[in-house]
Amino acid sequence: MTKELENSRLTANRWLRSLRLQGIALACCAAAASSAGAQAVGGAEGAKPVAGDPGISSMVVTEAADFRVLRDYAEPGATRRMHKHADATWHVFTLVTGQLTLTVEGQPPMDVTSGQVVSLQGGVNHTFTNKGAVIATIVEVFGKAKR
Repeated sequence: MTKELENSRLTANRWLRSLRLQGIALACCAAAASSAGAQAVGGAEGAKPVAGDPGISSMVVTEAADFRVLRDYAEPGATRRMHKHADATWHVFTLVTGQLTLTVEGQPPMDVTSGQVVSLQGGVNHTFTNKGAVIATIVEVFGKAKR
């Protein structure tokens, strides 16, 4: 066997081994994701309780000049009181785990399930209640007006 052919064969074997390892890693991630509905994800221990809203906690993931990312947690039965993010020009609400009832001022309540993304008008009043049996994990992204 020529040296060139042997190198090609070794490269192909490394590539196949890498694909198998990636497949195992993806399978592990899929298994974790399928059980994520049973628990909060993303380090709930770093979140701080929201004053006046028992069972609700929140943490700032990123704070930049033109946007902010929050990760919120709602224990089963907990309600985040009606509030707004006054500096938001747009607002994307993503439920990662659990199920909620989300109420936006002037609209009927809507049931939101794991994986759903809701676009809200920036600065609009809203509230949510965890109607499920597991901790709800929420990621919120807000656009901010340029200063």
